[in-house]
Amino acid sequence: MANELQQTLARIINKSNILVEKYHALEDANRALASDNEQLHDKIEQMKKDNELMRQEIDYLKMARAIAPSLDDVEGARSTISKLVRDIDKCISQLNG
Repeated sequence: MANELQQTLARIINKSNILVEKYHALEDANRALASDNEQLHDKIEQMKKDNELMRQEIDYLKMARAIAPSLDDVEGARSTISKLVRDIDKCISQLNG
């Protein structure tokens, strides 16, 4: 009878040791997962900030494109300025001559 109790006690101790080992392994895994989770949340926050900066840059580029003159506008302005300069030169030559 005492032998059976010792065997039962030994089995209970072995099982409890196995449970403790599994518990520690799960704790380690939980800590690793919590660390990964925190890193991923930090990465998500950084990506959100980067995304917002890129959206602002897109908005700025859209505004710059809307404000910037087109090639036709630039050529038209050059043509107008050239014509005005020729007209001024004519006026100066008429005043001098």
